[in-house]
Amino acid sequence: MLRRTVVQTGASLLLLFQSVFTTHPVYSQQKSLEQRQPLELVYADSIVPQDRHETMLTTGVWYFRKHTSPHASLTQKIEWGISDALQVSTTIQLVNSASVPGSTRTGIGDIEIGARYTWPRIGSEFTHLALAFDAGFPTGSSRRGLGEGAYTVSPSMLFSRELAHGKYQIFSTTGVEVVIKHSRFDPLQDPPRTSAFSNGGLLIHAGAGWVIGEISFRSNRWNGGNETQLSITPSYAWRLAKRSEFLLGIPIGITSSTDRFGAVIKFTFELGGKPD
Repeated sequence: MLRRTVVQTGASLLLLFQSVFTTHPVYSQQKSLEQRQPLELVYADSIVPQDRHETMLTTGVWYFRKHTSPHASLTQKIEWGISDALQVSTTIQLVNSASVPGSTRTGIGDIEIGARYTWPRIGSEFTHLALAFDAGFPTGSSRRGLGEGAYTVSPSMLFSRELAHGKYQIFSTTGVEVVIKHSRFDPLQDPPRTSAFSNGGLLIHAGAGWVIGEISFRSNRWNGGNETQLSITPSYAWRLAKRSEFLLGIPIGITSSTDRFGAVIKFTFELGGKPD
């Protein structure tokens, strides 16, 4: 009798063990990409596209310090889905503040508009790809340190691969920012130059959100410049509700031309689109 009970108990545990590992992948695949991934990252672009006629609003607060000169900005990003795969966006620096010894300069910053097409499935449920194109306009004063003073275009490619059925994700946004035209600069100022950039990292689903680590690289040395910017940014994105999110990131500069320390806060929510 005891032997039969032990066998039955062992069989029950085996069935329970099998059910956990066989139903977990199905459960994760039933979740949409939007549920499995954060809506925003710090520097890299999230691979999650907006649905047709869905609007996503992201308000960001940025603070950076390099030596004794801090600067801060308030940004607003608006994304809208033309279709489930094609979306357009606008990002504006509503307030830009730059501090120099003896004074603080405040005003509007630059504006960027963009478009992106996303393939949410590349061979599997967990591989994603997107192509993006952005254009920047120098609406902020470069002489006052409130803008880059350049008209730019930035083609880029986004890649994302989920591991362990969505618990982990590696991601990257890689491209080139091409300077088409720039404003006049003071003789002591370096004009903006075309640069290559790559922002990538790893995220882990944890609690009500994601622990994220990003490595951000940008350099114009190959184009006659003298800057190589490299930073590491740990962050956490909280899913506050089904369609809203709060992100906190701490960028840490590695190279001499990078801001040594910073803090980034983003609040994101979605409107319209497909009913939940």
